[in-house]
Amino acid sequence: MQHPSFIDPSARPSTDHLPVRDATPDVLDLDKVSRHIAGAVNRGRYQGPTDPLAYLIQSRCLAPLDGALHATTAGILCFGRDPQAIFERAVIDLGHYQDTQVNSGEVVHLEKNIGGTIFDQIERLESYLWQNVRHGMTIGDSAQRIELHEYPRVVIRELGVNMLAHRDYTQQNSAARVLKFRNRIEWISPGGLPPGITVANILDEQSSRNRVILNILYESGYVEAFGQGLDTVVNELRNAGMAAPEFRDTGVSFIVTVYGRPMEGVSAGSVTARLTERQRELRAYVQRHGEASPRELVDLFVGRVDARSVRRDLQALVQSGVLVMQGWGRGARYYWASGTAAPGGETDREDP
Repeated sequence: MQHPSFIDPSARPSTDHLPVRDATPDVLDLDKVSRHIAGAVNRGRYQGPTDPLAYLIQSRCLAPLDGALHATTAGILCFGRDPQAIFERAVIDLGHYQDTQVNSGEVVHLEKNIGGTIFDQIERLESYLWQNVRHGMTIGDSAQRIELHEYPRVVIRELGVNMLAHRDYTQQNSAARVLKFRNRIEWISPGGLPPGITVANILDEQSSRNRVILNILYESGYVEAFGQGLDTVVNELRNAGMAAPEFRDTGVSFIVTVYGRPMEGVSAGSVTARLTERQRELRAYVQRHGEASPRELVDLFVGRVDARSVRRDLQALVQSGVLVMQGWGRGARYYWASGTAAPGGETDREDP
């Protein structure tokens, strides 16, 4: 397979508007374009020409090269008849594992080369993850039924969209990857962060290497507002009382990790939905680290809350089944309920 050849890829930070050699307009599916235009108009997100060809030119999905129109990266990935015929690695590799690490003996599901357009990939990824995360319910203070999910659906969708919208498609040997473990999901986007963007400033600064793709995703309703995807993720997790997402840039990939809500004991009458903010912080710390000593957890609140109050919170979390305590005195350890160590050990609920 011949790799796509870009025209002057260093001209601008955003490269998805550049024409691809040998990608003539017939690689694009005009029926897909027409459906997109109709949906965008109905959403009030597009007011330009409705002729598919005119739209493609205006939206920079077609661009001139040597006196003829050629499809751009954005056009191929959003509206291509067979995007992987040109961008072979513009796919997602999905791995689902029983434990907390990649282990070939613990594979639940492995699906390589999820392809199609960006829209096809987003929908397939969201569908699989939503069907394979845990769902439950609890009863609120007024006996109202409250649905609880291991991960908020909006977080699953936003991070799938973010991964595909911002990945570096000029990296022709790397696929996007999503890894689901027992306690977390990782979204891995090839290319690392764009120049000028770091893990420290990612929520404050905006830069995109795929501006045309982002605009098309906005028109289609997948993006609500530019630069707000990760903000939405952070806010949704905070509102759900869950651990904050972890961001990591290796220089080769950008990785977002989200830890799931502990679902053990989530049923009618569970207190999980009524945890205090302090209890949520304790739960999130144990979930993130796998285990913690009483002293570690008390020290989280030094200068904020007295130790006795923290111990009462820990006792409440154990009694509600959110945490498990094992051991005595200085040897006591708290574990997230879905990840207890010490096989066969008795749960000790003595206050630390």
